[in-house]
Amino acid sequence: MKSILKLSTVVAFIFSTTIGMAKEPLLFFANKEDARTLVFKLDTPTQETVIRFFDTAGNTIYSEKTGKGAAYGKKFDLKKLAGGLYYLEIEDSLKEIVYTIEVSKDDARIVEKEEKVKPIFRKKGNKLFLNLLNLESSDVEIKVVDSSNRILFQEVIAGEQVVEKAINFEKAFEDSYTIVVRTGGNTYYESVLVK
Repeated sequence: MKSILKLSTVVAFIFSTTIGMAKEPLLFFANKEDARTLVFKLDTPTQETVIRFFDTAGNTIYSEKTGKGAAYGKKFDLKKLAGGLYYLEIEDSLKEIVYTIEVSKDDARIVEKEEKVKPIFRKKGNKLFLNLLNLESSDVEIKVVDSSNRILFQEVIAGEQVVEKAINFEKAFEDSYTIVVRTGGNTYYESVLVK
């Protein structure tokens, strides 16, 4: 029974991730003559998506939230930018994609695309369920911290590609709790309020 539950959870997780990633963003240059006009398109996002364009110092040049279901398009004129590296980040509740763009005086090019799958948190009553697709099988650290910054629970899961954890708050004191998930140099947070 336990293996059937685990298998169904994995299938549901992969299905929801596939749906979220089915609408891959398109990023390309407008034409060969002008390689410094970048076009970004996102067809009918299934959830709210945050788009942010920023430099290496973290200064935001452009930021916008898109709604669900509305096709999105934007042209970025890179001609007035100083030479160097810039980043276009597209983030929703399932994943984060960061494009590294190198701009020079006469040219611009996409240097790298990095995609991170985020953990999925689902609340049901006073329980929190965590699912994480960990394709690199890197160590995953899970901590539960209360409002006084005391660590109430800590676990490191090593070598697992699918990480599942249920955290029960049914007998917890009234407080605000933070679940911290660290994996592969990334940290994710989820809050739970027990009344």
